[in-house]
Amino acid sequence: MALINNQGEPISKWWVTKGLQVIKIDRHIFSSSNLRRARCEFIAGSNRLGTIKSWLSAAQLIDNSRNSREYELTDFGLAVSNNDSRLDKSATWWAFHLALCFSEDSQPYPSFFTSLENVSKDWVKTKDIFSKLLGTFKQENGDSYSDSTMESALSSVRRMFKDDRPLGDLGLIETQGDNVRLGSPKLTDEIIAHAVARMKFHCFKSRPSVSFSEVTQTGLAHFLCSSNDELRKHLRRMEQSNNWKGCFTFTEAVNVDSVSFGDECDPHSTVLKLLQSGEDTWL
Repeated sequence: MALINNQGEPISKWWVTKGLQVIKIDRHIFSSSNLRRARCEFIAGSNRLGTIKSWLSAAQLIDNSRNSREYELTDFGLAVSNNDSRLDKSATWWAFHLALCFSEDSQPYPSFFTSLENVSKDWVKTKDIFSKLLGTFKQENGDSYSDSTMESALSSVRRMFKDDRPLGDLGLIETQGDNVRLGSPKLTDEIIAHAVARMKFHCFKSRPSVSFSEVTQTGLAHFLCSSNDELRKHLRRMEQSNNWKGCFTFTEAVNVDSVSFGDECDPHSTVLKLLQSGEDTWL
């Protein structure tokens, strides 16, 4: 759970942009021996360096899987850096959002979305989301995280959609005082296809097809801020287009609808289509 270490802070567009630029040429920037230089590069204190590293890791833009002391750009991080180096495109932030939704260590970000009502889109108090998620996540030793730690992590997620944060201008989340609800963002085919590919890679890597009920259990509809019926309509519509036959097919049956994955249902492929051809969806 990388976001547990984010010091309760959201990340800014500038920090993400700077992180991709710096790590592309310096894999050791987050090492303890480079603390002074890192603080100068990011214009941030040591606590905020932890915030930056946590969000970049949770969003799968960087990782240290090959060497625990070195961070490098992932394929996704390179795709963003090569196609939108200034992170100006709405497509980039949709990809950022979906990477967080389907990540091994980005909680409580995905659960924040699945805790919200996706049909009526009623307002929910932040404290009620906190109560629902409290005790859900465990540390490596099996203990639950403290109330203050979870409250801090959830606060950082909520603040990603307020003020001038880039995710706020996608329309994913609406806020009103202490209340939040799913928004009504503009969904394009490229966004949906990439979401399906992310879901397939994260949840059904070895499965050629899944039932629609299994799809809804992943939280995909919530992550797209749509109801299950709206998601079904999107998949049905895209099924009728030749543009997405290589990505997935949607089959309707009497008892069960299903999604079959094609060879092009690969997040490395779909993210490039999203970044290079995605329509502007800024509010």
